[in-house]
Order: sequence, then structure tokens, then C-alpha cells
Amino acid sequence: KQQSAEQNEEPKAEPDTEYATNDELRQQIVDYAMQYLGNVCINGGKSLESGTDCSGFTCFIYRDFGYSISRTPSGQYSSDGRNIDYADAKPGDILCYSSNGTSCTHVALYIGNGEIIHAANSRKGVIIGKAEYSPIIAVKNIID
Repeated sequence: KQQSAEQNEEPKAEPDTEYATNDELRQQIVDYAMQYLGNVCINGGKSLESGTDCSGFTCFIYRDFGYSISRTPSGQYSSDGRNIDYADAKPGDILCYSSNGTSCTHVALYIGNGEIIHAANSRKGVIIGKAEYSPIIAVKNIID
């Protein structure tokens, strides 16, 4: 009986929840998120492994580190963390975007150096991109 290619993949690393500082935690969140680079983006998807959307990506990454945040972009924008300026963004912060100019329609995980990792769309999947590819309407600091 042949195994599927998916079964032959290395299992994803469990998050390292041992850290001495918030900066270490932030780096571990980013490192953990990076292992999902290239995965599929599925609207309403429920798994980092088999696919999820932008807010599921950030929600499930944070969940695996013991944080409970909203499952929707608008919920993460309105209810989670505290607002900070983009100039003060650190790896692990959530960036919020609006495609309609009024509400939060997309979120991404800031990884530093002006870059994000996010479940972009069903065509691109989970990718790294420029943080300012679209106007940022908010930066949410979940950690500190």
C-alpha cells in the first residue's frame, strides 16, 4: 500500500512555548508560522496544515501558543490586542488591511523588516510579502 505524499512529509514542529523574553516569544511565533509557507489558503478553512484563510492563519498560530483571539479579520481588528503605530510593529504583531476602505477585510502576521507572512488568497496560498502592499489600517500587539 503506497503512502500519499502528504503522509511522507515531515510532521510540523510543535510550537516552542519555552521562552525567556517577549522578543524570544515573538521570534518563536514567526518561526512557527514560517513552516506553513506554501500551504493552501481556503476561505473558512480550519487547519494550518490542510488550509485556512488569513484570520484563521493568525488565530491558529496564536492558539498554538496559548492565546485566544478572534477567528475573523474584523474581530481581530476590533477586539484583540492593543493598537500600536506601524513604526512600532514587532515580529508577531498582526497587521490589519481593508479592501473596501471601511472595515478590516484581511490580516497578516508581521515578521520584521517590512515583511509579512499571510494566507494571501486561494491562488497564492501562504506567502511572504511586503507589509505595505496595501494600506495598513491597524497594527495589533497581542503579546505585550
